[in-house]
Amino acid sequence: METKLIYKTKSVCPVCLKEIYADITAHTDGIYMDKRCPEHGNFSTLVWADSPENYLRWLHFGGIDTDKLPKTEAQTDHALAGASFRDRAHSLPASAALMTTSRCNMGCPVCFTRDKHEGVHQPGLAECERLLRNYREAAGEDAAVEFCGGEPTVREDIMALARLARELGFGLIQLNTNGVKLAESADFCRELRENGVTTAYLGFDALHEEPYYAKYGRPMLDIKKRAVANAAEAGLAVVLVCCVIPGENDGDLGAIVEYAKANMPAVKGVYFQPISYFGVYPEDSIRRITIPDVIRKVSEQHPDVSEQDFGPGSYDHSQCSFNAAYALAKSGRLMPLTRFAPRSPSPDAVHRVRRNLMTAWTPSERKTLTIGGMAFQDAWNIDLLRVKRCSIQIIQKDGKLIPLCSKYLSSVRGEKLFPGIG
Repeated sequence: METKLIYKTKSVCPVCLKEIYADITAHTDGIYMDKRCPEHGNFSTLVWADSPENYLRWLHFGGIDTDKLPKTEAQTDHALAGASFRDRAHSLPASAALMTTSRCNMGCPVCFTRDKHEGVHQPGLAECERLLRNYREAAGEDAAVEFCGGEPTVREDIMALARLARELGFGLIQLNTNGVKLAESADFCRELRENGVTTAYLGFDALHEEPYYAKYGRPMLDIKKRAVANAAEAGLAVVLVCCVIPGENDGDLGAIVEYAKANMPAVKGVYFQPISYFGVYPEDSIRRITIPDVIRKVSEQHPDVSEQDFGPGSYDHSQCSFNAAYALAKSGRLMPLTRFAPRSPSPDAVHRVRRNLMTAWTPSERKTLTIGGMAFQDAWNIDLLRVKRCSIQIIQKDGKLIPLCSKYLSSVRGEKLFPGIG
């Protein structure tokens, strides 16, 4: 098969996690990462299902000078400037996650945060305050925070934690949740809102049950819908977060957008995440879907959405995220506020991203909707040039900020660079 080198970077071996050089190459059916481990052999993984011309254009529109991408190992070393996957983050985060607990009220068949070798991780309020203070001092006063787990709502003191974050000055406080507790009571949602939580970052994978059986091992659609309804009643903003799995729910993207549209202004966004492979899983079960696939599918499945509405981020790496923004017109259609156009990086780019998040994802009566997502990396496709520009980070229990993809990176045997949830 004829291939053409686009650029060279560093990645890891999926078996042993050894750092190795990797080539980003154009194949006949898309853009691949090709790499070789001296001990475990060759690996080739699809990273972008589109033509080389469209791929390079996307990178360029995200502010990358494609003519200066490294083509040799020496150029790669210079571009990476001694960085490694075991480093703390190199960029300021747009948002960072506080791992509030490893406990959960579900027993999902697959969980990329659960570590069976670690005991219960649940930092007390004093420890959370130390971590949040350190994070805000390092990241800046306009930094956003996300409560993650496990399931944050199983903390008996979740309201006190929300108040603490608000008192420390955080304006955007997201709650990453499966929605079970939110579905139980609008009063619970109202209490979250009154204590400082602005946004429920709600797992929402389809409008039929099959994907929920695969993910949670049980039906969940009614719970998800009740969580949205209760959040709306309580004045809590909602972002629907869909893990996109080929053959499972990639035909449901337009329906999710339509559901979001019907539940504006409480629902502020739909966030699609092409599936990544963390933890232990059968190698023959890997199915790839890439950013251009997702954009094509959602534009094919919803009449108000066009591929030309979307563009890359200009703060994080162009291959990491995509986004578009819409307003609800009097006609009932979603009208695009964005177009695919060059996005130039600027010195205040991270602050611009944070301002946009505050505007787009916090409670308001504005009938606007963001549609976007992020392609998280795993051991098969992780690219150190992308990791260096990571904008979503994890607050470690030692206070260090670690890029999300490095934090959860795991080998095919489940070994991690950074063991444990915190």
